[in-house]
Amino acid sequence: MLPMNTKCILQNSLWNLVLLLLVSCSDTDLKEIGTGDSYGRQNAIAEIGAQPVMFNLKYDVPDGYRVSFEVYGENPLETQGGLLVKKSNLSPIFTGITNGRGEYMLSRLLPEQAGDLYVYSSYIGVPSLLYGRIANGTADFKEVEQSRDDAETKALLGWSDNFPYLKLGGWNSLGKPDYITKKEDVSSSILKAINQAFPEWKSAAPEYRKRTDIYVQKDAQIWVSMLHSGSLFDNVLGYFSYKGDIKDVDPASIKEIIAFPRASIVRLLSSGLKAGEAVQLKYYNPETGQLENTFPQGTSIGWVLRSDGYNLLNRTISDGKFRFYSYPEWNPESGNKSHTVLFKKDNFVVVGFEDLPNERINLLKGDGDCNDLMFHVSSYPADAITYDIPEIPDGSGATEETEDVDAIQQLSEVMDLPSDDPDFWNDLWIASKSTLNWNVSDQENLDSYGSIVGLKEELIVANSRTMNSLIVEQPVNAASSRIFVKTTIRRTKTATTEKKRIFVKTTVRGMTVEVEMEVDAYAMSIRKNTANEEILRKILSLRNKIDANEPIRITVEMEFDPIPWEQFEDLVPGPYSPHIVE
Repeated sequence: MLPMNTKCILQNSLWNLVLLLLVSCSDTDLKEIGTGDSYGRQNAIAEIGAQPVMFNLKYDVPDGYRVSFEVYGENPLETQGGLLVKKSNLSPIFTGITNGRGEYMLSRLLPEQAGDLYVYSSYIGVPSLLYGRIANGTADFKEVEQSRDDAETKALLGWSDNFPYLKLGGWNSLGKPDYITKKEDVSSSILKAINQAFPEWKSAAPEYRKRTDIYVQKDAQIWVSMLHSGSLFDNVLGYFSYKGDIKDVDPASIKEIIAFPRASIVRLLSSGLKAGEAVQLKYYNPETGQLENTFPQGTSIGWVLRSDGYNLLNRTISDGKFRFYSYPEWNPESGNKSHTVLFKKDNFVVVGFEDLPNERINLLKGDGDCNDLMFHVSSYPADAITYDIPEIPDGSGATEETEDVDAIQQLSEVMDLPSDDPDFWNDLWIASKSTLNWNVSDQENLDSYGSIVGLKEELIVANSRTMNSLIVEQPVNAASSRIFVKTTIRRTKTATTEKKRIFVKTTVRGMTVEVEMEVDAYAMSIRKNTANEEILRKILSLRNKIDANEPIRITVEMEFDPIPWEQFEDLVPGPYSPHIVE
């Protein structure tokens, strides 16, 4: 808890901010109001409602791994030529960040029309899509298994004949090997570093593509475990070994061994492959024709990915749609042939694969991010395979997330109004666009959702006729039918705010005015009721604008020392913020 005197200082300084509000008439970006009201305009506000929804969202991640996500009213993903992509014309209802345990257990104010909810995340190590339905004010979520029966894509290529391969053992109906030997632990620092180095749908950096085979420096045993699978396909992961320069190796002569017949993490069913479950690779001895536990010094290990090569119906492996190697020259493209990245973080070695062509082949083309399949390679001794592998940077530093939530309500819901002239006051509505700045430290309590270090409010006050017109002029769909709120979250490793600062800013006909002040003793003397009175005086001073069906705009910006998220609602003159903490 904050000390009582600190809490009073913060609360009073925030209310002092309201006294400094600069109010302007409607800006040019607000549409002019028409002379007549349609039925839709008369009822637009009445049809807009809100519902508090408790989110029970939990990702299975290591402690300290905070997952960013977006919430939609419909499935935001679709397939285009075998590639899973986000719909370009769909905006999230809001976005959020979990606490350090991968949990999001907060109540949020959502549009009244919302029922089905889809949670998307591009983060490594978590399912890309979760689904939940609001029931009795609560939404529980489970993973959505993306369909891999893309009939259009299968018709383009068909299935190839089986190819010769060696295997390490058998597998069950879901393609999980029966030769898993151990479970590898993955730290949150590893996952955060990978997220920063390999963002979704962006081509992987060239420094991680220079060398993609594993070189064994000393006799060693080798294990491979799945770290992430973000593909629409049921890919097959194989490997081969060689000595010397791979340029001298004939691809037809290699002995391909299947590591994972279905290299897909399955969370919905207990019998499916889980992240971190490792298989021990075997060395094919060309002299004896036997599989051995130890890879000899001087051996290199290459990788083979057969795109959608596993058939769930009959548990068989085929050549798949494409065959991609870690050695680029064996791949089918005419230009960029690289499909693999190799990197490490604190001797944690990772290989990533792109499972679609880098150029359009048979109408299919990938995005080059090399995170369709990511797996961890470990060895005993531990330093046997880390030679000449590039290191990725720490997953720290400032990042930004954008949160879209909407709020519109009667002014009477925000503050107590004068009893005189009720027809005027009760007809006033307020639409808000809020920007909250978060600070989340890597060292912060795992149960914490971070601290608030800044707030911006853009408010529009208007009568019902004017607000109706603004809503109609800016149509929205049923899943996101509330307007004018946008929240930005900034996550940084450490808090660096040295002083409290308050900014009051407004734009009038393109001119911007800013006032800056430090919080002082005068600011601490301001009380909430005085702030309310000041807001009402501002509205009264511009009543002629409101009566003329013109909206008025209030814009406020401020920065302050970090306020724990759990106490933010008590300190801010809400309910402009769309967040509810219970």
